[in-house]
Amino acid sequence: MSGIRLMAALVSLTWLAACGDGNAHRLAATRTPTATVAVATATRPPATPTVAPPSPTATATVPTPTVTRPTPTATLAPTRTATPSITATPTLTAGADGAVAPLSGAGRWFVDGLGRVVLLHGVNMVAKRPPYHPAAYGFGTDDAAFLAAEGFNALRLGVDFRGLMPTPGVVETAYIDRLAETVAVLVQHGIFVLLDFHQDGFAPMFNGNGFPDWMAISDGLPNPPEAVFPLYYIQNPAMQRAFENFWANREGPNGVGLQEYFVQGVEGIVARFAGEAMVLGTELMNEPWPGATWLPCAVEADGCPDLEEQLLGPFYRRGTAAARRAAPGQFVFVEPFVLFNFGQARTSLPGTDAGRALSFHSYALDVAGEEAVIANALEAATRDAAPLLLTEFGASTDPVLLNRLTAQMERGLVPWMFWTYDEAIIGDLQQPAGPDNLRSREAFDALVRPYPIATTGTPTEIVFDPTQKTFGFAYDTAAPDGVHYASHALTVVSVPRRHYPDGYEVQVEGAVVTSAPDAPLLTLRNLPDVRRVSVHVAPPE
Repeated sequence: MSGIRLMAALVSLTWLAACGDGNAHRLAATRTPTATVAVATATRPPATPTVAPPSPTATATVPTPTVTRPTPTATLAPTRTATPSITATPTLTAGADGAVAPLSGAGRWFVDGLGRVVLLHGVNMVAKRPPYHPAAYGFGTDDAAFLAAEGFNALRLGVDFRGLMPTPGVVETAYIDRLAETVAVLVQHGIFVLLDFHQDGFAPMFNGNGFPDWMAISDGLPNPPEAVFPLYYIQNPAMQRAFENFWANREGPNGVGLQEYFVQGVEGIVARFAGEAMVLGTELMNEPWPGATWLPCAVEADGCPDLEEQLLGPFYRRGTAAARRAAPGQFVFVEPFVLFNFGQARTSLPGTDAGRALSFHSYALDVAGEEAVIANALEAATRDAAPLLLTEFGASTDPVLLNRLTAQMERGLVPWMFWTYDEAIIGDLQQPAGPDNLRSREAFDALVRPYPIATTGTPTEIVFDPTQKTFGFAYDTAAPDGVHYASHALTVVSVPRRHYPDGYEVQVEGAVVTSAPDAPLLTLRNLPDVRRVSVHVAPPE
């Protein structure tokens, strides 16, 4: 898009509304562009980067399942069954209740401990106000149980550096303890956790959040108090310089580089959860911003690979190495600059470092942009043979928007996490979670969808019609390259009662049903020598 159109898009209150204050979220639904905006211009160049050489990349690799699977050699004649009929009682086969931790990577896919391809449907829960952990605001066992009962299997949990290291060089273990309590509750309910180092606008001194003010080195540039989310990214020279100095690893308090402090915090978090198989890993930074030089990341078709390498590259290499040393079996999620999220440009990330996964967001201004975000992310993940996870989208209670976005992800076979549980799903965190405590029942219906949790093979098609309540799913029984699933493994499909209160009928070709009639988890066993399985679920006639 042209520079003028881009400016209009940037000042539209949707372009970054995913991670800002609640008021910005609500305003985002209007999608109304503003005609003019004051754009910050740096008055002098930032300090020359003095980033130390990255730490050596950890040599340990993400574990890959090695059990064998039957080799498909023939196509079986279709079989149909109106209701599950193989067993009257649900099987006790391992993995029949969902994905088996830990997850690992196989190309663009996540796979579980049985070698099955795993899709994640989850939500965000990020506490941006003191004391910076969700339990303080009421998130607890009832919320985890409610999410699990509705079919969700993942949550992105915010880590705020203001809570983690309010004093330079001192990791607050009490803060990690509070996060650990939430992780334990989620794990108890079978929910995978992604630990997200979250920021928006860098620090409070810029009307932002995430980093403490002591990490913000602005070199005395103007800091207009009226610049607020989301426009402060392009209006505030001081905040832009703070990002630039962070990427340059400028010396902070006590002569220690800003990134060295950050890595110390990462090590504290990762080490604490290294032994928890249900922790997917760590996301090093939410929605990074390049600084005063940002336009190439939005207007060039190939994005800004030079800026990504110059600014994000050293930081991500340093953070990846530190995280992998502490937890070699967990993922390190990396995000492109936030401008990727509007579908205008590609990214050179995630790269091919061991254990990397691509995190990205979808906040485009039109359908074409939404579809481009998915396509660009899939292209990057496939190119670098790394799993991808859409870690934010939505920020809305508009069911039309949410049905459209989730359908796009289904077409792309992309796992996702909705923004956000406390601002767009649950009505009041202080009250028990449940169907009577929702901000919008229609919006929640759009998010609670049937989907394959774990697949003995490679998914090829997912289609859900929220009006007719019909669900179609197909997969090849051949696993992704380099993966072999266990011969006894089952495919597990979430069929939420929210959409099928009177039960459902299922038609299957190429597999047999092993779950009880109308079970919320539909389980299938592939028939011998079958190359493709198809599943059709519909309400009873």
